[in-house]
Amino acid sequence: MNETNEIKEFGEINSVLGYLVKVKQDLHNKSFSEQIEFKEEIKKRHDKSQIQMFLGRLEDLFEVKKAKSYLITPAFAIISLFIGFFINLFIKESQESDFSPIIIILFISLLYIMVVVFWGSLLRRETNNLRKIKRYKRLLQECLDEMPEKSHFRRRV
Repeated sequence: MNETNEIKEFGEINSVLGYLVKVKQDLHNKSFSEQIEFKEEIKKRHDKSQIQMFLGRLEDLFEVKKAKSYLITPAFAIISLFIGFFINLFIKESQESDFSPIIIILFISLLYIMVVVFWGSLLRRETNNLRKIKRYKRLLQECLDEMPEKSHFRRRV
């Protein structure tokens, strides 16, 4: 079964971003022609009011993601306190026993590298999520701009 036909009705959609990803995955890395195909598919499946609802939901999701990014700072402050306490304890233990200073330096370096790698992976994931949301938001806005304001149909007799 084709992935784009998996969700057929507008009312069945739980997550706007999840739905848009099913229509066309990884659009933030695709060419303009594939983005145009995505826009045509969305315009074919949905009317203007539904696309506006999608756009509003994506804007809300973007704001929530941005607001959550500030929660990373306290987490790293707690990690810094933990590492500082652990290093202080490790230095006290090394003075009482026969630990070499090289082991202490290696241990501190290892902790530092682990925190930097964790922070880098977290930053990359959040940046990719924000980029994905912005790309879908931009394409939905382009869909709205391309759609006519009002449709006037004449009745054929």
